[in-house]
Amino acid sequence: MNSITISFDKSLLNLAFVHEFLSEKSYWARGRSLQTVEKTIQHSFCAGAYWHGEQVGFARVVTDYQTVGYIMDVLVSPDMQLRGIGSQLIQAILNAPQLEEVTRFALRTKSANEFYKNLGFKTHHSEQLVFERGNQHFFSSVIDQKGLRVL
Repeated sequence: MNSITISFDKSLLNLAFVHEFLSEKSYWARGRSLQTVEKTIQHSFCAGAYWHGEQVGFARVVTDYQTVGYIMDVLVSPDMQLRGIGSQLIQAILNAPQLEEVTRFALRTKSANEFYKNLGFKTHHSEQLVFERGNQHFFSSVIDQKGLRVL
């Protein structure tokens, strides 16, 4: 889709669009406050997808810009899905000059396993324990019933 533009400029992000999708339409961030969305954007590397100037997609990366980038909150407006926009967002992130030193990207998904496999991500099986602390409801909602995580 040639009319899609991907930008890393946070000033172009439509905060209302991102907040509405995350807090009302996503399974992983339902009920997330506007203040939380603002803070997550402030402290992340962000990408927006725009169709004729209107924001239709978003993704962010929590990163140290060297060793790891954790991809989160990937979303595409429902009426624009299945047009390759999500793939363009992830490819733009993986190829962003700002992230060229990152040696490992990771993410979790409950519903988009094939999407991420098609972009080169692999399911991570490990004997290492994953320790988590915090809102356990959050973690159980993004890990599927088998406990598999896409890393």
